[in-house]
Amino acid sequence: MTRRRTRFLLWVLIAAALLVLFAPQLRVAYLTALLLLEIPTPEADGPIAARLPDPVVERVAFEAAGRRVVADVYRPAGAGSASDADSGGGSHPGIVLNHGVATGGMNDLRLVNFADALARCGYVALVPEFVNLKEFRVRPSDVDEVVASVEYLAGLPDVNPGRVGLFGFSYAGGLAVLAASDPAVRDNVRFVFALGSYYDLRSIVAYATTGYFLEDGEWVYMEPRHTGKWAFMRNMLELVGDADDRALLARIANAKLEDEGVDVAAEVAALGEEGVALYELMTNTDPERSGKLIDRLNDDILAYFDTLSLPGNIDEARAHLILAHGRDDNLMPYTESVLLAENAPPGSTVELRILESFQHVDLALDWSGGPRAWASTFAEVGRVYSVAHALLAQGLL
Repeated sequence: MTRRRTRFLLWVLIAAALLVLFAPQLRVAYLTALLLLEIPTPEADGPIAARLPDPVVERVAFEAAGRRVVADVYRPAGAGSASDADSGGGSHPGIVLNHGVATGGMNDLRLVNFADALARCGYVALVPEFVNLKEFRVRPSDVDEVVASVEYLAGLPDVNPGRVGLFGFSYAGGLAVLAASDPAVRDNVRFVFALGSYYDLRSIVAYATTGYFLEDGEWVYMEPRHTGKWAFMRNMLELVGDADDRALLARIANAKLEDEGVDVAAEVAALGEEGVALYELMTNTDPERSGKLIDRLNDDILAYFDTLSLPGNIDEARAHLILAHGRDDNLMPYTESVLLAENAPPGSTVELRILESFQHVDLALDWSGGPRAWASTFAEVGRVYSVAHALLAQGLL
């Protein structure tokens, strides 16, 4: 064999070895690009539907927190059903997708399309119906339902129990981190992806009511959504002990959600001590007073804050945290994700991305403004790509 031929064969072997070595990374890079093209049109199929096989969707049910939870399972083409123990050999990563506070629940088209895309990429995606969240309530029992969802998904025969993750929008992101710290599943939760989520409910309420949040120790103002505080007050009604106050506060919240400027003086004048305390918090505009006003609330509401806030409740989490947050989020300030990253559990690792293109959980890329603006948008596309890649890499690499 000539030296030239030997050298050629050596290069072929090196190229083949590199191809084998980097093929998974190249595939994930390709899938990330396809997934990224889905994000701007969250309610319709994008190019991924034409390039990758349709997933198999199955309706399932399981018990959680004393009730029957209905869910859809999205499986990659070729993966078996839940009843076929030999179908996949536990080869697929799994992800629980939490629909967050949304009336559409598991049928929200954005979530359906996202689950469809992830299944095409190779994930088994479980999309449960969380009744409280669908009805605009957030309760501690929701965490138990997320935990049960992880247990169910990790037990499917075609899911690798060592590659299971959680995805949560908004409030659901905090619930996902709380679930990841639960002893029943913390060893199974490989990662948590939280988009536009919270760290401390006290600071969320302070921002929703006053428009101020702390950035590097200084109060910064950003106009909040007027619906945020009234939706939160309506969420608290079940925890108000006085029935008359509950009814009055419900009328106030519903009226304000329809029209912020509506006159509710008559209802406010009839409120008792509990109702006054909650209403005064909702109408406060001074961030320095927020803490004192929160402390005046009844014990059940304070316990609610303590149970669902992350400080002190996530120390046992071991998952990799992928945190993405829009800088201009006017429902939950981006500093909430910064605080979570800075105070992550010792057993966790963190990737934090502060994005310019997300308004809470909705993407809006701006291609207007000329070359300089285009360059900024291209840079933002790169950041969004890195977030999508981090998600796929956790399961596929």
